[in-house]
Amino acid sequence: MLRTLVETERHRRRLGAAMVAAVAEAERRSLAAGTGYRDTAELLSDLLRISTSEARRRIECAAPRRPRSRRNRRIRASLAG
Repeated sequence: MLRTLVETERHRRRLGAAMVAAVAEAERRSLAAGTGYRDTAELLSDLLRISTSEARRRIECAAPRRPRSRRNRRIRASLAG
C-alpha cells in the first residue's frame, strides 16, 4: 500500500506538470482566438468541464514567472526585517 501511495503521487505530479505545460502552450499559441473562444479561460472551462475560476487559476499557474529585480528584493528585505 505504501508503494501504491508513492507511485500514485508521482503520477499525479507528472500529470500536473503536463497540464501546466499544455495550458502554457495553449496560451502561447492563442488557441482560444483560433477556435472561437473569447479567451483561454473560456476554452479550458468548456473543453475540460471546469469552472472559469479554476481555468483562470490554471492559467495563472502556467504563466511565466518574471524574475524579481534587486530593488524589489531590497524593499522586501527592509520591510521584513
